Amino acid sequence: MPWEGPSEAVVERMRSGRVYSQVDLPAATGEAPNPTGNLQPLRAMRWRIGRGGGPTARMLLALRRSGEDFRALDGLQLSSLTPYLGVTLGGWRQLAQERARAAIEQGLCGNLGAGWILFATSGRVSAMAEGLAAQLNDLSGIKLCEGGWLALPEPEAQALRQALAALARPGAGPQHLTLSRAPLVQLVLTAEELAGEPALLGRLRHDLSARALPLTRLTAGLGLSRSEARLAACLCDGLSLAAAASELGWTLETGRSCSKQLFARLGVSGQPGVVRRVLASGVWLG
Repeated sequence: MPWEGPSEAVVERMRSGRVYSQVDLPAATGEAPNPTGNLQPLRAMRWRIGRGGGPTARMLLALRRSGEDFRALDGLQLSSLTPYLGVTLGGWRQLAQERARAAIEQGLCGNLGAGWILFATSGRVSAMAEGLAAQLNDLSGIKLCEGGWLALPEPEAQALRQALAALARPGAGPQHLTLSRAPLVQLVLTAEELAGEPALLGRLRHDLSARALPLTRLTAGLGLSRSEARLAACLCDGLSLAAAASELGWTLETGRSCSKQLFARLGVSGQPGVVRRVLASGVWLG
């Protein structure tokens, strides 16, 4: 529902911890004092944490009543919440910060082709990284079905069941699985403890394609021309120079000429050097 309390400009001028009535609310700069008129009776209190030039967060509690006005006891009840507001607001801000950091880390993992999946012993997925289900579906057609099961071809599904069963045995080591070969999607399963609880954790990595990256990211991140960036992407994805020239619609001689410029620009002596430079660069990070 729409906010019907004091405006942002009014809240900014309120003192932290004081209970205001309708007529006590400070007027915003350039505004007339708050009229009582036909407005319903109001009690409001602002609370702020963070001082000394650092980041601040604030909370506003507002009560509006139709009919009779508030009594002194009502204001006392509102002010009695003061000891809890700092804890509540601090916890909310910490949670918001942790969620923001988690979103950053999850975005980096997705850009690098990594993710995680928590499995039940039955093989059902109990949790997975944000956005990973859609990424797997788009990349390799692996779907998360209703009920939490991964839709895998039977050989891969059987290998997953066997790996999960192996982890139930004491002393079992990591289980390495291939969920898809084109494109390559690999999973490492381990039995671990998360927050004191036993868990079957799958760390997943899928193939990356340099040719799927925006061309401007390659040119800016590696200092290449458009032609050099297109060739670098092809070579990084494993194409030979002849295959890259064919894909780009070039003659082999044009490919050789561009490759010499590319090697000189990156300071490498051949295709392996191009692959190392591209894979180790920040172009994958967005």
